[in-house]
Amino acid sequence: MPHPFDRYHALFTTEELDPAHVQAMLRLRKRLFVDHCGWMLSTIGEVERDQFDAWYTEHCLLFFGSDLVGGFRAIRTDYPYLTQSVFPQLAVRRFPNRRNVWEISRFGVLPAAAQAWSARLNYALMFRFAELRGAEALVAMADLSYERFLQRMNIRTRRFGPPQVIGADSRGRSLTAVAGEIPVKQGDNPGLGKFLDLGRQLEITDATHVLGRSSISA
Repeated sequence: MPHPFDRYHALFTTEELDPAHVQAMLRLRKRLFVDHCGWMLSTIGEVERDQFDAWYTEHCLLFFGSDLVGGFRAIRTDYPYLTQSVFPQLAVRRFPNRRNVWEISRFGVLPAAAQAWSARLNYALMFRFAELRGAEALVAMADLSYERFLQRMNIRTRRFGPPQVIGADSRGRSLTAVAGEIPVKQGDNPGLGKFLDLGRQLEITDATHVLGRSSISA
């Protein structure tokens, strides 16, 4: 293993509770999605943010030691969320609006020597977050490589509609995305087990005080 697992830890928080860490996440998003991936997103100085970085938004941060290496944004679907609000054309069946279904967006890790391991832990963190929040499903808009990765990992997904071109990046390359959901009950999606086992081993600080600080073993 190139990096000890116990050097990774995670934080769940909101901008109201922890503005400094959320600002760090917004800076990472600019570096990753705008500078590296070339997405045409709104930026203010060195941060990337939009109208969905709101009071109800939870930010999930993954650290290696003291370094922020990745994470994602989580929004309950009974609040306004990105996929439904901005890309309704991606659905031929109705997007959910329920408190027990969450949207995941701005999901990723910084390119680095440990990117593959960090990316796997970021998926584990996402499914652990869903488990801790009592979610029944996770909604996301993603490119087809994410969908293929989940299929290889035996994670079942359900599309809301077919893939579509949603624009171009700063280099003029077309961006194709698909909207879908992941059932997160193990009875519906047994492939989640290995990710949940990994996520349960992560030390998680929950600034919303749902968990408090704990190191959770499998």
